[in-house]
Amino acid sequence: MSGEEDPELQKLLEEKAKKLLKEEKKEEKEGKVFHLTTKDFDNFISSHKVAVVDFWAEWCAPCLILAPIIEELAQDYPQVGFGKVNSDEEPEIASRYGVMSLPTVIFFKNGEPVDEVIGAVPREEIETRIKALLGE
Repeated sequence: MSGEEDPELQKLLEEKAKKLLKEEKKEEKEGKVFHLTTKDFDNFISSHKVAVVDFWAEWCAPCLILAPIIEELAQDYPQVGFGKVNSDEEPEIASRYGVMSLPTVIFFKNGEPVDEVIGAVPREEIETRIKALLGE
């Protein structure tokens, strides 16, 4: 071949690149805790069969204790959507769900709130509720 590209080879390479990019994006979404705003909150809770949303604030010490637990659970339950809402930056979302204390973790099923936990609770407390929502 004299400097010409093989069209068949080029097509195969493009398909492989698209496939790799799709897998990479899928991996980015799984096991991650998403920082939610008014722009994406409703879409997030409705696009996951089960979603767990942590309402927190930077000044809240119990929130900082709970954060790594939420991160661990996100890794262990990739089929569940995990999100965080900074209540100071997104007061309208917190208000909509009556969040008065931090941290508050709200569990959603099919886009609707079905359970909540208030305060820095042990991992098992949150995990039990997740398993119940998943039917495990």
